[in-house]
Amino acid sequence: MSWRKRQVIMTLMLALVACAPRPSQPPDPTQMRYPGVLATPQALAQHEDFLARQSLVGHYGPREVHGEVVVQKRGATLTLIGMSAFGSKAFVIQQDADGVRSQEILPGSLPFPAQFMLLDVHRALFMGLSEKPDGIHDGIHKGRREGEAITETWAGGKLLRRSFRRLDRRPRGTITVEYVGGMSGSRPPAKILLDNGWFGYTVEISTVSWQAI
Repeated sequence: MSWRKRQVIMTLMLALVACAPRPSQPPDPTQMRYPGVLATPQALAQHEDFLARQSLVGHYGPREVHGEVVVQKRGATLTLIGMSAFGSKAFVIQQDADGVRSQEILPGSLPFPAQFMLLDVHRALFMGLSEKPDGIHDGIHKGRREGEAITETWAGGKLLRRSFRRLDRRPRGTITVEYVGGMSGSRPPAKILLDNGWFGYTVEISTVSWQAI
């Protein structure tokens, strides 16, 4: 093979390597905007007060994140407390009549911006089609809230699935919340699976303990 042919082949190989698809890296969450309107403190106050401890397993691109949180809803105040591996507070996120505040006690302990975590909790527990689940019959129900199409699937008097889609398609895709075994009332099931198709992450939420307060 002549030197010129070898040079042409090498050039083609380099071009193919340069054009080959590379594993995509997910964007930095701090640079993303998560649209959504939280339930108001007045709406929160209508829900049963509770204290829950939950373990989380999240997947975002190649990352796998494990954590444990304490969720408390008392009156019009919702508080999320992230726990460190040693049982101390890692971060605190709180929503009340004065707005939303967050404190990162252990640097780097917030896997996503506070607003992301708070919105996911609201979507799973507080942003349904009806404030009175007893008024919903089994089947598929659809409605709209704050620029989003919401679809719920009920069976046996329990909520099995809830999904959210932006009406303006910004961003595209669907957020789906699966209630394993179904959710009745305000008490979450042993496991909730949240698939955020807008930003490409999933969270498996296991409820370790729950009590009314």
